[in-house]
Amino acid sequence: MDSRLLEALAKHGALADAAAVEYLSATRDPVAALETVFSRLRAAPFVLTLEDIRGVEVVPAAPAPPPPAAIHRAGELARRAAEAARPSPPKLRNLGRASEVAEDFRLLRDITGHSTCEGTLEDFSRYFANRLQSLTRLLRTRRELVGAVEIEKAKKLSREVRFIGMVSEVRSSRKGDRVVEVEDASDSAPVFISQESPLFKEPVLEDEVIGVVGKPTEKGLVIAQDIVRPDVPGGRAFPATNDGVSVAFVSDIHVGSKTFLEEKWAKFLAWIGDGDEVAASIRYLVVSGDVVDGIGVYPRQDEELAIDDIYGQYEALATHLQELPDHVTVLMIPGNHDAVRPAEPQPALPVGVQKLFDSNTVFAGNPSLLSLHGVRVLAYHGRSMDDFVSTIPGMNYHRPLDAMREMLRIRHLAPIYGGKTPIAPEAEDHLIVEEVPDIFATGHVHAVGVDAYRGVVLVNASTWQGQTSYQKMRNIDPTPACLPIVDLSTGQASVREF
Repeated sequence: MDSRLLEALAKHGALADAAAVEYLSATRDPVAALETVFSRLRAAPFVLTLEDIRGVEVVPAAPAPPPPAAIHRAGELARRAAEAARPSPPKLRNLGRASEVAEDFRLLRDITGHSTCEGTLEDFSRYFANRLQSLTRLLRTRRELVGAVEIEKAKKLSREVRFIGMVSEVRSSRKGDRVVEVEDASDSAPVFISQESPLFKEPVLEDEVIGVVGKPTEKGLVIAQDIVRPDVPGGRAFPATNDGVSVAFVSDIHVGSKTFLEEKWAKFLAWIGDGDEVAASIRYLVVSGDVVDGIGVYPRQDEELAIDDIYGQYEALATHLQELPDHVTVLMIPGNHDAVRPAEPQPALPVGVQKLFDSNTVFAGNPSLLSLHGVRVLAYHGRSMDDFVSTIPGMNYHRPLDAMREMLRIRHLAPIYGGKTPIAPEAEDHLIVEEVPDIFATGHVHAVGVDAYRGVVLVNASTWQGQTSYQKMRNIDPTPACLPIVDLSTGQASVREF
């Protein structure tokens, strides 16, 4: 097999049978043809077959579609099989000097100051009702669900039906088929997905909101013919700006830990202060949480702390950020190691902590929707990746972009309630991806990656902490000190390694 094709398959965490390999190898550009296949499939199969390829009508020798706007850079990341196929990016063009461009920043969506939940039963009922209503509204825009009815009415029909509901349970039958219990405000219905159905390959998560196209049976089951997600619309163009400035992304700095990579951080500061034209173009720095190591976050953490006082950790971080050029605006959200409530959505860091930083630092909650020169950036720490990795077969911490694509497909950052991600039952579900971002940025898993999904630039920001003993125990191997950068005038992305 062509090594490039093998690497491209590894990027998607998939294998291919002999017939599929032969078919792809006969195309003008096998890797481009493979990418076309995966962009059109509903879900990435574990083993790609010739039937999968023919099902999306990829014709041999057809010219390949242009690549997404986001571009990638290999380097140290090539150690990861999932990242090995990424080409080096061309030099970013049309860059301006950030020091000559006025700040154009707006905070569009943030929980800070708007939390109302008290943890009552009424709060939980209201929270899930809001999730169902909001995502139902998005799903009703899908052509597959035109004419969708309530479940109570759908169960009384004998013809093909369409309905929308929240998944309350996913279970396997005695024969290994899947039964998904779906409910709305009127009733619930068991949806049957046969092992023989192409839908069986798609993961279904508890508490996600889906559309169902199927046919009721006399036994009360609905045989699924299609499962529809809200997803983000395709064909969107990046809203290029005229200013030629860039935004850089960092996460999981973990100041206060003995494994904080201070020397590499110093290299980053030296470069952004007096580096090349890319460095000079950086106008914003988005920091996606876990800015300090915190206290008592994981077992025996105290043995690995260089600073054992939480305020001391934030003071040290503030000192590091003071070394950034004056024109760089820092936009900071918290993570699960920070001094805020662990339940998401998280408010911004407390005022007492904010006072330690200079005026160039803007604080927001987790998640937050920002506007930078008209480009919408959804910043989320990414703790729910723990749930995606533990729930969806084949998903792992080395490929965080897979989980990010799933969040956009489901249009929810943390769909699973009661898992590893604590969620506060607010009156409004702030974790719904209601407005489609232009850039979606996360962190948390100490990996790095850039890509694009249906016009949305994906960025998983690197860590600035070496491997801890706790990470080693959990087989988490970080890729630290890498800086993703997105040119706001083009949407192109690159990664700078330090």
